[in-house]
Amino acid sequence: MGVPDIQGLQSSLFFESPEEIYARVFRELKPRTAAPEMRVEFCRFANADSFISLKDGRLEIRISDLLAGAPAPVLEALAHILLGKLYRKPTARIYAHRYRLYLNRRDVRRQAHLVKQIRGRKFISGPIVCWAARSSAGAVVPHAACWGISIPRTMPSSSAASSTGSPCRLWLWNM
Repeated sequence: MGVPDIQGLQSSLFFESPEEIYARVFRELKPRTAAPEMRVEFCRFANADSFISLKDGRLEIRISDLLAGAPAPVLEALAHILLGKLYRKPTARIYAHRYRLYLNRRDVRRQAHLVKQIRGRKFISGPIVCWAARSSAGAVVPHAACWGISIPRTMPSSSAASSTGSPCRLWLWNM
């Protein structure tokens, strides 16, 4: 038959918690160093970001909640990538390839796109006409003051426009 692949066997340990995966990968990358205390948490990010930091002898790993349901081999690949970056060790191509394959799956891309639309900061809608009100001295109120004012959907008549303000020549996009 053949000799079983130890690397594939280790990555198929589906019963490991994320903390155990990171501890095992840490021992692989730095075998003579005692593993620090680790805290792995899944956070609500707008995309599939992950962060790692070493503070006060404690590894803090923050992973996007998009990867909370990822298979153990993908979390192991992410552990190799993050710990490799932290300790400036090269990442094996197999781990980068495995991680990219998972992120490029159609269902994962679709989920990431939906999460980005929901959690992202940029909101795009149609243009809003800004009506700049004039003071008694005839000065135009700055455009920044218009953001909090409710804006009419229709243009006022010409007689109303002269008393309430004139239409601004700028279109403001609600972003």
